[in-house]
Amino acid sequence: MKRTIIAHAVLAFVLAGPTYAEGDLSRANVIDVAIELGSNDDGMYLKPDNYEFVTGQAYKLVLTNVDEIKHELALNEMGERIFTRKIEIADEKGELVAEIKGNIREVEVGPGKTVEWFIVPVQTTEEPVEITCEIPGHLEAGMRASVMIK
Repeated sequence: MKRTIIAHAVLAFVLAGPTYAEGDLSRANVIDVAIELGSNDDGMYLKPDNYEFVTGQAYKLVLTNVDEIKHELALNEMGERIFTRKIEIADEKGELVAEIKGNIREVEVGPGKTVEWFIVPVQTTEEPVEITCEIPGHLEAGMRASVMIK
């Protein structure tokens, strides 16, 4: 009897066909998250140094390098738990220079420049994971932040 019920449930699921959400959820209600990459008398930093994201919510990470040297943002384990929709780079006039798509884990940002990284978290974290700058000496100087995905 159990097998018959399970078989009918599977058959009903298959016959029902795919169900899609209306619209593109990766573009809906995008939340801007400012991430400043820089340094001060205390060392180097990612500011703020603590982030919380929600699965299924679309975010635009606005990476701004306020220094006169390059920095990068490496997602590390967080990169395995998100979908990158795209990265956009604009010139000083706000005109699009490049749009990059694909599986991206780190972005280098030039001195005084801003990059926009569009993501959607797809998997939660059980405890905080770390995002960092992996340029030699920068992580040791303090360029790290913690991230929770709920």
